[in-house]
Amino acid sequence: MIASLCVTAVVGWFFGPTLANGIEGILSDQRSIIQGSPEIAAAAMERMDNFQQDVSGMLLSFSAEEVASLILHSGAALLPDGTVGFRLEMAEGGAIARTRVSTSDFPDLMKPREIPAFLPDTVSISIEGSLIPLTEKEIGFAIYGAQISFIPLPSQIIPQVLLFFGIEVQDGYPGSVFRIPLPNGISGAYILHDRLFLVR
Repeated sequence: MIASLCVTAVVGWFFGPTLANGIEGILSDQRSIIQGSPEIAAAAMERMDNFQQDVSGMLLSFSAEEVASLILHSGAALLPDGTVGFRLEMAEGGAIARTRVSTSDFPDLMKPREIPAFLPDTVSISIEGSLIPLTEKEIGFAIYGAQISFIPLPSQIIPQVLLFFGIEVQDGYPGSVFRIPLPNGISGAYILHDRLFLVR
């Protein structure tokens, strides 16, 4: 993963956005084939249902592939139409979500003046952050970094990018934090190494 992203960045730097966009699209499409499926989402939901009904265990964990499958293939549409190549990575308490969008399909995304106007027709978006406790029924995802086509975004426009995905930032917290409701019977959640853990 790291190597493929570096290749895309180097090609874009030396040969321009058109070629980089094509290579980035190939790499992202290959990754999206590997991560996530309706079958994995269904199996993850079944594990969740069994965990909520069985009081014998205290923890339930999901891999990044299972979480990505739930985001992409659960009943609720969590990503807007036109996003492709979604990818989720989890490591050491944090998570990075990546996807690609067409700027022609989502012109409002490129309106903030801090986002360069020379970006190609298809851009990659990445958001990095970690889970934090909020209330008994909610956790938060605190974002400490976002990029569009590998260009870091100023913190003040991150809420605008989140709004593009239908996510509203929670007031009263430093930085960009959005709320995530906890499922019934779950009191908390955290990321350890490369897995998401739910706590009864």
